[in-house]
Amino acid sequence: MAPSIPAAALAPLFLLRVISPSIVFLTTLSLLFARPAAPSVQSPSPITPVVVATRTHRRAVIYAFLSIAGLSYLLDGLTFVFWAVFRKEWPAFTGLEVNAVVGLAAFAGLAALGAWKEVQGVDVWSMKRHKVAMFATLVLDIAQVVLLALAITRPLSTVFLLHLAFPSFRVLLLVPLLFVLLFPRVAYVPVEASVEEASTDTTLLLPAQDAAAPSSGLSPLSAELSKYGTFRSGRSIGQNSIATTRTATPAPSTVRVPPPKAQEAKEDIALDPSWREIFDRIKHITPYLWPSKSFPLQFLAFLCVLIMIAGRVVNLFVPLVFAQLVRIFEEGSKESPWPYLGAYVALRFLQATGGLPALRDTLWIPVMQYSDREMSQLSFDHLLQLSFAFHARRKTGEVLRILDRGAAINRTFETLVFNVLPTFADIAIALVFFIIYFEWTLALVIFFVMAAYVAASVILTRYRTRLRRQMNDRDVLIRGIHTDCLLNYETVKYFNGEQHEGERYREAIREYQNYEYKVMVSLNLLNLVQNFIITLGLLVGAMLVAMRVVRGQSQPHQFVFFITYLAQLYGPLNMLGYLYRTINQSLVDTERLLKLLSEPKDINDKPNAPDLIVRNGELEFDNVSFSYDGRTTALDGVSFKVPKGSSVALVGESGAGKSTILRLLYRFYDLKEGEGRILIDGQDIRDVTQASLRKAIGVVPQDPVLFNASIGYNIGYGKFGASQDEIVAAAKAAQIHDRILSFPDGYDTRVGERGIRLSGGEKQRVAIARTLLKDPPILLLDEATSALDTSTEKDIQKALQNLVQGRSSLSIAHRLSTIATADLYVDGNIMQF
Repeated sequence: MAPSIPAAALAPLFLLRVISPSIVFLTTLSLLFARPAAPSVQSPSPITPVVVATRTHRRAVIYAFLSIAGLSYLLDGLTFVFWAVFRKEWPAFTGLEVNAVVGLAAFAGLAALGAWKEVQGVDVWSMKRHKVAMFATLVLDIAQVVLLALAITRPLSTVFLLHLAFPSFRVLLLVPLLFVLLFPRVAYVPVEASVEEASTDTTLLLPAQDAAAPSSGLSPLSAELSKYGTFRSGRSIGQNSIATTRTATPAPSTVRVPPPKAQEAKEDIALDPSWREIFDRIKHITPYLWPSKSFPLQFLAFLCVLIMIAGRVVNLFVPLVFAQLVRIFEEGSKESPWPYLGAYVALRFLQATGGLPALRDTLWIPVMQYSDREMSQLSFDHLLQLSFAFHARRKTGEVLRILDRGAAINRTFETLVFNVLPTFADIAIALVFFIIYFEWTLALVIFFVMAAYVAASVILTRYRTRLRRQMNDRDVLIRGIHTDCLLNYETVKYFNGEQHEGERYREAIREYQNYEYKVMVSLNLLNLVQNFIITLGLLVGAMLVAMRVVRGQSQPHQFVFFITYLAQLYGPLNMLGYLYRTINQSLVDTERLLKLLSEPKDINDKPNAPDLIVRNGELEFDNVSFSYDGRTTALDGVSFKVPKGSSVALVGESGAGKSTILRLLYRFYDLKEGEGRILIDGQDIRDVTQASLRKAIGVVPQDPVLFNASIGYNIGYGKFGASQDEIVAAAKAAQIHDRILSFPDGYDTRVGERGIRLSGGEKQRVAIARTLLKDPPILLLDEATSALDTSTEKDIQKALQNLVQGRSSLSIAHRLSTIATADLYVDGNIMQF
């Protein structure tokens, strides 16, 4: 350094070291105001090109070279700092400290800011200013190397050789970097491939004239013809006939669909959470994360908090004890180092992962299991309590994926208590000790470094949150395709749909991986920016402490304390950025779960609603009208009665509203005021509890769905806790007992998912046995034999006769044999058989 350089060379060397990185630093600052260029409009050419030349910069190479150049400035500066500390000399007028700080900020900042601007659509590496700046820096660094080489004097010091090696290395680095900037990679691609992405993003889903045309979404049929149901208004059951109406078919290609990306952008902007929004969201589910009613779990949590506080004390004393060891060895003191060495080893043991953190994590396990259990139970119970309207529109695979990803919220509470709060505590303690041990200037510098780090982490993480949310949406879509294909495996085979489903899945994977790539690149960008800020803070802080050591205001062991504590402090500081990302990712993963938990329960019991009391089992529909969507009528003025112990059959074409009647009776939907009443023994079913209503009604659906369990379990589902004798008796009454005994495992035979291992007739008889075991006073039969052959239907009819005997029943049927034993027939008229 200074002792090896003649005085005549110091002034020009100082200028070279200051100006060289400053040129790049100015171009880096200019990127702050860079904006994406407007697309150029080219006049049409009479010649249609077949291929076009595309120029792409080797971004990975550029970022790597810039990062390595920044690292060389850092090492050059640290060499200067350590030399000054241990020689207790601060050479004046060398420019090395300015060169190191400005060079690190220039090159690392250009890499970070350039990547950020590229994400925003700025063509950074095509700008001439960067090429000119790199060329000027290359020339000045060559001049610096030549000047240092000419100024060599004997003897050569190791430090001087290092200060010569770093700019020489940068010269070798800047030559290929300048070449890469000047000569981007050129590829010739077909015109279709070059515009494919743009056309995908900008082409409307519909032709312009169709997209602009206003439409209600229905074909221009009359309002009278746009009703679902058979039952028309203005006529009672007692009239001679009831005409039918058919469901209107929506007109194709008449609804303007907003571009998906525009919808996503709008949703993302609205859903980006701030810290306050994060805490507001968590506050609503805190009762399920914190064991407020369990004193033992609260005591364990209190012990974990004490361990966390002890960890903060340990983190402070580790660098203090280490600095005292360095002081003893440095000064050659007669004071024994063994107590400090033993204390240091013990503190490091407590600080390690297997020390206090391991003890805390072990004590926290029961609390963590509580939150896992409560959140899982909350989600499961809420899902079961949602209305039929929700389950009619949901996708099973997507809901399962939401529940899987939603489990991330269970770790959020733990992260906040044991990571976020300790991180802020460590930072506050460090700033106080820097003021006490050194001076407020150093604490202020470190504070600004931390503030810049946190601000950059928050800004970039908010951007990454948008990308991750879009990636998660594609992941949910993939799960939905999985489930659809598994549930409809036979349909895929019937129509040779393997190739179609494979292409659909491949496209979904491609979209997912596009967003996954952006998420991973943005993570690397975030790490680059964070590392740049931390490194710059380390270099500036080390220089300030080194100057104090040189001036005699601090001792070398205090410099060691600063470096050790700062490195230890950057751990939680880096963790803070990670924690912000983790919490945001957890919230992104659980946004759909929170939305699911906020899904309203459309069907609710009235306050203090009584149980339904069934005396005779008489049903009555009193002028019932109903619409699913509020626009198209499903039922219109329906009125009929089912007397005590009678069997009534509803007959009509498909889509006439028969199943709607059963759904209303079971309170899958509720009638609004003015839409009529449904009465059981004179009690409006809206006024009683749903549990008592459904306990009084038994259902045999057209397509029974069985649990993937044993036949005995599925029959016993009609009466929880039923004995084996009761299950067998119900199976005999349903004409299925002998068939069950023919299976190798008898009543323990597993039926497969949705009962796929049983035939249609067997599933029907299991459903009838299940309803017989329930023994309800009212029965609903939804076309229970419509899909069966004649022989099987006879067996089912015997079981149904056993089932309806002595009960009020309401049946939906198409076949005459199904309704032959009915007492009443409803198809516009009530007729006595």
